[in-house]
Amino acid sequence: STQLVILVSCVLDFYLVRTIFLLLGIYKKPFLLALQPPLVNLGEKVTLECRSEIMFETFTLTSHKNGTIKDSFELSAEHFYGGSQVNFSIGPVTPDDAGTYTCYGSFNHSPYEWSESSDPIDIKITGLYKKPSLSALIEPVVMSGENMTLTCFSDLQFDMFHLSMEGVPKEHGLPSVKSHNGTFQDSFHIGSVVQAGNYRCYGSFRNSSHLWSTPSDRLYILVTVNLLVETLLKLTLILPTVTNSP
Repeated sequence: STQLVILVSCVLDFYLVRTIFLLLGIYKKPFLLALQPPLVNLGEKVTLECRSEIMFETFTLTSHKNGTIKDSFELSAEHFYGGSQVNFSIGPVTPDDAGTYTCYGSFNHSPYEWSESSDPIDIKITGLYKKPSLSALIEPVVMSGENMTLTCFSDLQFDMFHLSMEGVPKEHGLPSVKSHNGTFQDSFHIGSVVQAGNYRCYGSFRNSSHLWSTPSDRLYILVTVNLLVETLLKLTLILPTVTNSP
């Protein structure tokens, strides 16, 4: 469906106010993807690619905070067989770059008639606060189909904890709970579909949900399909401890 959006830009020093009327939804939505994981460490760069099967001449990337457009960036499209695309480079990132991004396509002869919005991408900036810790309630070796619980904890009073696997957020964050020993924690119950890989957790505060802590040290989860292999792997984790004990 077509939407009318009014953008107002204001330059106070020169008393210039410009009102732009945009028609959204004129064309089919483009696709937006992050060429790196959407968890970006402070000072690093991320590239967002906007592409479409329509031969757009211009792509516009918009960043949103609290549901409103904060910034917009415009680039001329590159054409290839079967469509058009452009890469938006962001960074070195600062906390101000965190937020939700979408892109639109348009043509030069009608620059205020935009396509539908692409699906959004959330960019989280990490490295803002002290890292939490991540641990498994059992050995980090599980049989395929077994349940796994990972606990994230910190001495900082984070409002939320988040889990990632290989740099990609796994699920919605969980609220932190104060434990009996004074730390703040919560547990992620991954369930019976556990993916092998490196897991990390992060902390964040309620008033800045796109700004996350430094990641915890990685915890590698190994998934096996053979009970004998699982038993041998667990023994290799236990035996060094037994051998070194007095």
